[in-house]
Amino acid sequence: MGYEPKQEVIHSVELFHDYIRDGRIKLKEKIKVPTTVQDPCNVVRNGGLAEKNRRLAEMISEDFRPMKKHGNYNYCCAGGGGAMPMGGEMKKDRLAAGKVKADQIRETGAKLVLVPCHNCIDQIRDLIKEYKIDAKAVHFKEVIAEKMEIPEEMLPKEEEE
Repeated sequence: MGYEPKQEVIHSVELFHDYIRDGRIKLKEKIKVPTTVQDPCNVVRNGGLAEKNRRLAEMISEDFRPMKKHGNYNYCCAGGGGAMPMGGEMKKDRLAAGKVKADQIRETGAKLVLVPCHNCIDQIRDLIKEYKIDAKAVHFKEVIAEKMEIPEEMLPKEEEE
C-alpha cells in the first residue's frame, strides 16, 4: 500500500502546458530566437510527457526547431542516472557520451535549448561549453517567468507617502 499524497502531484511540464493552453498563464510575447527542446528520459519516456513537452516548447517559441530524433526516440544527454555529480574521470566519459546530444543541438541551429530536467540542464550546459555550441540552455520555468503577463491585481502596489 504506500503513501498517498493529499494533493495531486504533476510535473511542471504538464502544469505549464495546461495553464498556457487554458489561458491561466498568458505570455506577453514568445521567445524570438530559434529554440529546441530536450526530451529527458525520466520526463518523456518514464513520465509519458513527450507530446506536452514538445507542445509547450512550440507554444512559447516563435521559431521552434525539433531535433531529428525527438520524443521517445530522442537521444539521452548522458547526464542522468547519477552521472552528473560524478567528477574526475567520469566527467570526461559523460561529456564524450553526450557528444551525440551536442551534435543534435548544433544541427537544429537553435540558440536556446529548453530543458525541463535539472540533471539534463547541467549536462547540456557542460556540452554547450565543451563542444563550443552557440546556444544557451534554460529551464521552461525561467522563460515562462520572464515572458508571462502578471495580472493587474497581483502587481505590487505603490506605497503612498
